[in-house]
Amino acid sequence: MNHSSAGARFHYVVRALLLAALAIYVMHLNESNLLEYYLAPQMQTLLLLCPVPLLFIAFGMVYHAVMGDAGDVCDCEHPHPRGVVRNLTVYGLFALPLLFGLLVPDQPLASSMAAKKGMVYTYPNPDVRTGSENVPGDSDAAGSARAPNPTGNESSPVDPFAPRDKYSVEFAELAKRLYAMPSVTVRPEIFSETVGAIEMYKPVFAGKPISVQGFVFRDDSMDKNMFAVSRFLLMCCTADAVPFGILVSGEQASRFENDTWVSIEGTVQTVKIEGEERLLIQAESIEAIEEPASPYIFTNPDSVAAFDELYPAAQP
Repeated sequence: MNHSSAGARFHYVVRALLLAALAIYVMHLNESNLLEYYLAPQMQTLLLLCPVPLLFIAFGMVYHAVMGDAGDVCDCEHPHPRGVVRNLTVYGLFALPLLFGLLVPDQPLASSMAAKKGMVYTYPNPDVRTGSENVPGDSDAAGSARAPNPTGNESSPVDPFAPRDKYSVEFAELAKRLYAMPSVTVRPEIFSETVGAIEMYKPVFAGKPISVQGFVFRDDSMDKNMFAVSRFLLMCCTADAVPFGILVSGEQASRFENDTWVSIEGTVQTVKIEGEERLLIQAESIEAIEEPASPYIFTNPDSVAAFDELYPAAQP
């Protein structure tokens, strides 16, 4: 079979252009440090394996388009799609991502998307989330943190960071390390895990100095002197992004509009909202800051090891 028709050449050229454009677009996002707006780090690694193969395939398509009559092939290939609708459907699957990339500005998710998704104030993991079937609730955690010694021996105090079950061992270890610090800094590398550990042992951390950075999210149900300092947590990509926040209260809070990036210093408190006890930072200072280069946060497979890397001098 001989591919000499103008139609076949056209298809090869279109395919080559689409594949090359996709490869170049991925490389552009990587060079511009914009991939984090769309993918978690582990998915970025997989995506970056694609540009080189795509370019090789594109060069192969160009070869077939140029060689024409000299490019004899066997009769085992797939025929080119026929019909305008079928062609638009097939090539549209490749062209649409490129069009969105060109027409939609590269920017992180903000408070408008957080309002649509619904702000989450608890660690987004079923093993440690309040109300989980196999994990005690916050009231149980509070009781265990302040429970009297069952032996009656005051010389053997109860460990306030005793894990509730096998799933909370990592959080208990992280909580011990955080509490030993003069002030808790919620680092982006272990943002959600730090908040989860504090949330699990709220009574113990009450009054502890804390600092955190994030964007302002405020809805109609909040007092004017309250907002949530927030980050989007990505598991895989922006499609599964979870708006994750901590309530903040302070006299300065009303001065900051939605989506303003702020740095907050205060103390850990709790507040009851609709019968649910939530973490609250009683702010002592709130300052506007520039949006960080990496605005999202990601889950960490070993938050204790990450903490030890961040604070090598604080290892027990």
